[in-house]
Amino acid sequence: MHETEKIRSVPAILRTLALWTACVLLFEIGLIAVAPRLHSGSVLKLAKSAVQMRIVFDDTSPYLSQADLAIHQASQALYETVFFQRGVRFIYPPTALLLYRAWMLAARVGIRPLLAMNLTLWITLWATFALAAQFFLALCSAAAQPLLTQRDRWLARALIALLGLTFLPLVNAYALGQVQTLLNLALIASVLLWLRGRRVAPGLLLGLTCLLKPQMALFLLWGLLRRQWSFAVSLACILFAAVGLSIAVFGWHNSIEYLAVLRYLSQHGDALATNQSLNGLLHRLLHVGHFDTAYYGYPPYSAPIYWLTLCGSSLLLLAALIVPHLQQISGSTVDLLLFAMATTLASPIAWEHHYGVFFLAFLAWLPHAAPSRRIFLPLLALYLLMTDTWAPLTPLMFTPWTFLLSHVFFGGLLLFLWTLLADKGLLPTPPGVASA
Repeated sequence: MHETEKIRSVPAILRTLALWTACVLLFEIGLIAVAPRLHSGSVLKLAKSAVQMRIVFDDTSPYLSQADLAIHQASQALYETVFFQRGVRFIYPPTALLLYRAWMLAARVGIRPLLAMNLTLWITLWATFALAAQFFLALCSAAAQPLLTQRDRWLARALIALLGLTFLPLVNAYALGQVQTLLNLALIASVLLWLRGRRVAPGLLLGLTCLLKPQMALFLLWGLLRRQWSFAVSLACILFAAVGLSIAVFGWHNSIEYLAVLRYLSQHGDALATNQSLNGLLHRLLHVGHFDTAYYGYPPYSAPIYWLTLCGSSLLLLAALIVPHLQQISGSTVDLLLFAMATTLASPIAWEHHYGVFFLAFLAWLPHAAPSRRIFLPLLALYLLMTDTWAPLTPLMFTPWTFLLSHVFFGGLLLFLWTLLADKGLLPTPPGVASA
């Protein structure tokens, strides 16, 4: 059978997906067997908590509640009070408090706010798996589509849900009670909608993410450079509405002062062990700051780290903007996915759970891995780098091998570069959808 025919073979793709999932599960079981004590945070245990609808550690609502308290105490000095004076790691824009207050309103109908938050994030997680499965099914070529039976579709959905539960960035976002769970869903939904030929809806969704993470406004630059006008206009409208809402509810000063927080974070970065970025790697290699910044605060300003981070981030973003244009795939789904990956890698602070959109890149490669071990094995290795905390490496924190703890960053960077330099036919256009 010709290679392209193998790629289009539904049984071959499903067998590859099943083999992939089995390999990941065996790897996880092996890690626990090698270091059971160190591996208390295994992704399988996080998956079990997700299935049981149990958040392991609430990493969002405490910061939101302290910020909401601070704004009632000093209505025009939110960030001066909560971030700069009290050292609370509230690094969200003021509009994030609207989500917190919505959860608080649940108490009026007899639902505990924490339960409302948990339920929201739990539904979001499973919706993310469902959309990822739809993305995978949409990648089947026109020749394979008629061969996709209902059994095939449900098998693919089940396998991708199981695979998603073993992907650290996705399941850890829920386990930490992180609003990043919502952002992961919005990003994956945007890429799926783009694949289906939609342009306005992805712009609206990515604009809404700016209410929690303003850095996502970089997609406006991407849309303008790609001349995707409906996308750019819809995103810009949400951005303007978000700014207006922030000023109307929280005041001009609090809205502008958030820029000081972003400036501080970009200058200081974070040495926390889970900061899977170039900035976090440099802090640990150069021993600047403490690896447990939750207690010891952000690291001091380091000019070499700041400038190296800035140069690295600029190169990543420029590569994501220029290379697809040179490959004549501007405005394609691959182009959008690459820019989403680049914005994550370029951030000076990127936790493990920020890499959720990389799950789609793995799914995009899986049909190509079906007929080729040369793709399957390296791709599996990259997935394993990103799919767990690799807790047995923790003792290397204070050794010259500390860079190994940045395995999620390295896996994501290599996957980005591989996808960036891949053949432009990586993501086929679904039947009935005009290519961009």
